[in-house]
Amino acid sequence: MDAKGLRDIGRRYQENREFIVNEEMTKASLIAPFIAALGYDPSNPREVRLEFVADFTANDGKRTPDRMDYAIFDASGQTPILVIEAKQLGADIRTRSPQLARYMSQLPDLRFGIITDGCEYLLFSDLAHPNVMDETPFFSFSLADPKLDYESVAKFLGKFSRDQFKTERLVADAEDSNYRQQMINKLAQTLRSPESDEKFVKWLSEGIYQGVRTQAVLDRLARIAREAMQPAILRTISDDFLSDLRNRINDVTRPVEPQRTTEPPSAEQPPIDDAEDSSKPGTTRSIVTSEEELDFHRMVRDICVKAGESPDSILCRDTINYFNISYGSPSKWFLRLFNGKRTKAVTTLVPTEEAKTLASDFRIEDAPQAFGVSRVYIDSVDQAWALATLITRSLEICKGS
Repeated sequence: MDAKGLRDIGRRYQENREFIVNEEMTKASLIAPFIAALGYDPSNPREVRLEFVADFTANDGKRTPDRMDYAIFDASGQTPILVIEAKQLGADIRTRSPQLARYMSQLPDLRFGIITDGCEYLLFSDLAHPNVMDETPFFSFSLADPKLDYESVAKFLGKFSRDQFKTERLVADAEDSNYRQQMINKLAQTLRSPESDEKFVKWLSEGIYQGVRTQAVLDRLARIAREAMQPAILRTISDDFLSDLRNRINDVTRPVEPQRTTEPPSAEQPPIDDAEDSSKPGTTRSIVTSEEELDFHRMVRDICVKAGESPDSILCRDTINYFNISYGSPSKWFLRLFNGKRTKAVTTLVPTEEAKTLASDFRIEDAPQAFGVSRVYIDSVDQAWALATLITRSLEICKGS
């Protein structure tokens, strides 16, 4: 599965969700295309079987047939490697997994199952106990999520594709994903409410507070920890940090004699400026803000003011690789200008397909993940006025994040 295939399914969901009114339509419109995007042929019974039956042993010892909406088989067509339980679009799938759990318990070689309503996908395994489905999914995503990272989700799902499916590796990846999600949840909880984790407060204040730590002192330190959290995060993810990180990557990966090209930059790299040729190891580059970049800021600020924003809220900041336009805080960016001598582009927070409708006269593609969501190629910064709708939309997304 690639990001484009997943985006196509997401667009199909957005455009047709009001017309998908039952389970069969959900299967045909969303779930079958999802299976196809994984590289399986839903119409080939050697690969995919609908209403696949396995015997379920009840508490009284009697064996009764149990049906699963989809079963995906290995190359031999004999062993199911992934089953999918389908529900009608909009169903509360998080409370409807007993059937999937029963099914996974009947087939000893089956390690993975999915329950979905065509929009939300929950991926389960039996990581804690063999043939006992875990209580929580090891991976999940929703096509309704406006912040869905299609690239990373598609990359993870690609491991379940026909060409890449390896059970042992997938089990390890599922465990990693499960641990990662628990760590994210724990870190997020601590960052939101440091006072709820006394061990964290003690660790953070170690070497800083030298006195006896009574409960009153711990309460005071917890309050200070909360106040320190946001500045620490902003310092970590600042533009300088991203710029420095990219420079280090460039120093390691750029060949000693880079080949020049007149082709447009690929989706994996930001537009290349002649000045970047000087960033070989041992060469120091300085930040020089051009009058053209300042003009771009003034135009964007005027566009935003016309949309009702205060002029003081539209900030600018130059970095080595791009010129940043942000809202309210330098770290809260919504536009980045790559002002190369040969190629100019603007990255935004607007999804690529939406950006194409808002600026149909421009060439637009996916931006590198580290630099934005969509990338718009321009001939000069004066074209900012032609991008007014796209600019205000990116600002809107920034304000809502």
